[in-house]
Amino acid sequence: MRKEIFVWLFSLLVVSCSNNPASVTDRSQPPSIRIKSHQVDVGETLYSIAWRYDLNVVDLANANSLYEPYIINPGQELTLLVSLKKYSGTPNPKKRYKVRAGDTLFSIATKHGLDVKTLANINNLDSPYIITPNQILALDEKNVTITQTREQLTSTARDQRTNPVTRPKSVVYAKNWQWKWPVKAEVLEPFNPKNLQKGISLKASSNAKVNPAAPGNVVYAGEGLRGYGKLIIIKHSDMLLSAYANNEELLVRVGQSVDQTDVISSLGVDGTMYFEIRKDGNPVNPINYLR
Repeated sequence: MRKEIFVWLFSLLVVSCSNNPASVTDRSQPPSIRIKSHQVDVGETLYSIAWRYDLNVVDLANANSLYEPYIINPGQELTLLVSLKKYSGTPNPKKRYKVRAGDTLFSIATKHGLDVKTLANINNLDSPYIITPNQILALDEKNVTITQTREQLTSTARDQRTNPVTRPKSVVYAKNWQWKWPVKAEVLEPFNPKNLQKGISLKASSNAKVNPAAPGNVVYAGEGLRGYGKLIIIKHSDMLLSAYANNEELLVRVGQSVDQTDVISSLGVDGTMYFEIRKDGNPVNPINYLR
């Protein structure tokens, strides 16, 4: 009898548990940690760093108060937080700022909630945005006719004579060109950014020679970018760049101008190459550009 009662109680307990399952706590995956800074390594350029983090090189330069030709040094710490507070379009027409020692146009723009390009345009400043102590800057487009005092103008002129600045010449890019295949090849792997395939993998002949897909200037040539092997990055305009990865030999250097007939690299025995095009820092499908 006692045995039957025990079996009955045990059965009742099992049924009760099955009807009231334990609550399950939703444990969603925590957000990934965003990398906020980068320490410059030997051989890196601002273009290769921007490429690594899918950033627009101009935005990265502005965030770090860098101007063309974007000189960086090993060990230098760069911020990767490139978003800037945009110009609101509702400025105070009486607002102005007197430049202090140590100020940069970027620091002033950030302090007053302006985009650095907007502030430069308001004050008719060209890259590399040279400013001097005691200079008066307009902080909105309605206030661009501010005149400086005789003392301020004299101080500015004296500073410029004492510390003359040689501004780098702006790079002139070719126009009226069309994209061409960098090498005669078949596509092994298509563009698929969801699977981290930000370009296309190509299969060419053994030891094939590589040409630029478009005329431009070499902004990176090396093997310091993980996963790309021996890499070349070419800038074609203020918005367009292309990359040629996994080469056997690099035949150009940083700063060199190239056109579509130049040989920039050679492939290995297996003839494989990886190719990317980026527009304003974002990967785009090369097949939509190549002819």
